Amino acid sequence: MSELIKLPVIDRISIVLRPAEGQTLEVIQQHVQLGAHVSIGRGLAVIAGASDRDVVTPAMEETEFCIDDQVRMRANARRYEWLRNVAFDTPRQDLVPRDRLGNMLVEQDLDGEIDRAMKAYPGERKDEPCAD
Repeated sequence: MSELIKLPVIDRISIVLRPAEGQTLEVIQQHVQLGAHVSIGRGLAVIAGASDRDVVTPAMEETEFCIDDQVRMRANARRYEWLRNVAFDTPRQDLVPRDRLGNMLVEQDLDGEIDRAMKAYPGERKDEPCAD
């Protein structure tokens, strides 16, 4: 008997708006308010966050922006921050990296060891491009 695969529910999408050529965003700026409804195509959504600053850096403009990469990087950052700042203070101290003498590497010590290792062994990064 086959099992149904439950797909994750997408609860937010980030969209960056720029003015069309020859236009400005002043006309819509007054309508950008948290909780305001927005219609895109046939869908209706609610504004849950907004910024009047450019959140796309020039580096992002040079290559395709892939939200999957951003989500993956954020998840990796959260894992590292937990390992760096929390793991040593839990019953799972076995997860904490240690130096050759068995001392736990946490916070700045862990950062320094990783930085030194990355310089000594840069390796090649193999990124998979986002699926279209």
